[in-house]
Amino acid sequence: MKSLFITIAFLGLPFLMQAQCNCQEEFSKIKNHLESNYAGFKDKVKTSNINKYKVFTSDKEKVAAQAKNKMQCYFVINQWMSYFNDNHLYTGLNAEEIEKIEPKKLQTDFPIEKLEISVALIKKLKNAKGIEGIYIKKGQGFSIAVHKNKNPFRDYVAVVVNSTDSKYENGTVLAELKEKSAKEYFLLYNSAHMLSFATIKPKNGELISGFVKNGKEIIDSENYNFEAKLLNENTLYFSIPSFSWEAKSIINSLFASNKDNLSKTSNLILDLRNNGGGSDDVYYTISPYLYTQPIKGIGVDMLASNDNIKGWELMLQEPNLPSENKAEYQKMVDKLKLNLNQNVNIVEDYIDSSYTPMLFPKNVVILINEGCASTTEQFLLEAIQSKKVTLMGQNTSGTLDYSNLRESHFCEIPYKIWTPTTRSRRIDIGAGIDGKGINPNIYLTEKQDWIEEAINFLNAKLKNNR
Repeated sequence: MKSLFITIAFLGLPFLMQAQCNCQEEFSKIKNHLESNYAGFKDKVKTSNINKYKVFTSDKEKVAAQAKNKMQCYFVINQWMSYFNDNHLYTGLNAEEIEKIEPKKLQTDFPIEKLEISVALIKKLKNAKGIEGIYIKKGQGFSIAVHKNKNPFRDYVAVVVNSTDSKYENGTVLAELKEKSAKEYFLLYNSAHMLSFATIKPKNGELISGFVKNGKEIIDSENYNFEAKLLNENTLYFSIPSFSWEAKSIINSLFASNKDNLSKTSNLILDLRNNGGGSDDVYYTISPYLYTQPIKGIGVDMLASNDNIKGWELMLQEPNLPSENKAEYQKMVDKLKLNLNQNVNIVEDYIDSSYTPMLFPKNVVILINEGCASTTEQFLLEAIQSKKVTLMGQNTSGTLDYSNLRESHFCEIPYKIWTPTTRSRRIDIGAGIDGKGINPNIYLTEKQDWIEEAINFLNAKLKNNR
């Protein structure tokens, strides 16, 4: 049960059946769903802030009442959901449903807007400060002009200009932005009627997927390649950009082919920058090389709501579910039913002493940044208990305390919502990481060469230990 529940299990349940509903009704159903089924709701809405929550919700309800199409409705609901500041609570495309929509209805429901951008405005935006300006994507045949264009749903628009790409006509509104706070924005991206929502904090002139302002080129330091290599006679380097299930065979192969080096190399660097997570099972190949002492783990509670229970009952109907899992799930469902609407302990705290300490590597640096999330953070919580390990870089995402997501549908909008159903008991001892992440032992800035800093640190540590 440990590996299944510590991070994410996806449970399907269409809690909102397809029906004709306006945006106010859509908003109300999503709100009621989260208040009843989201494992983090009681932590995020307390006596101390309930009035703030009510005011925020009321403001967004009023905006929802003004929605003229499903795109505006989707945008305001996502803005409301941001109140919970939980990256495990999110929405995304329901591909099966959107494929059924006729082209004309797509344009009605998710309209691609056109705005005229004058030469004078473009000239003015070239010298604009703040979020406004002309953004260019290197190698693409168009730019975007971001400027103020307020309505209840947005404060700015990103409009295609100077386009030589037939897919992007001049004047097309590619994105809308709404101020959330100082230098932080809600963003709704509309490409071919397909929506994508995000909360962004533009930095270094970058706005959307590599669009850069004032012609300033941003050097992409993010490494998305799986890699293993000896950096010098004392230091072995692994780049692990994902713990997805698809990455399991790649990681296993990398460590198997470097077994000899791992058995004799003093220093190990694990580069986990921008590793957004995946499955606990995938990182178990790495764990033995870090182990020095028993690993303490904190279990999770599940919110025993009727809908969350129904999600697990649907899992029990899966024809390919192994019999041992079925018996375990049934036992859990029975326990949840006896404690309706309570947080129920479904994974006990544990101590893992199954590994044997290895002589090599002697010292390990793990490089981390804000792109590290979910399963990767679970790996780090275990890794930092090792006497070998030092974390270097910047704070992780902080996306782990509420997990085991259940998939549900909107009333009428062809998108899905994923809702965390479990809550880590780390929160009860003040060790929660959501909203702040895991701190590095040694902080690094973007101006530093992180790999070089790691090598220098490890060499100094090796020298001192001789």
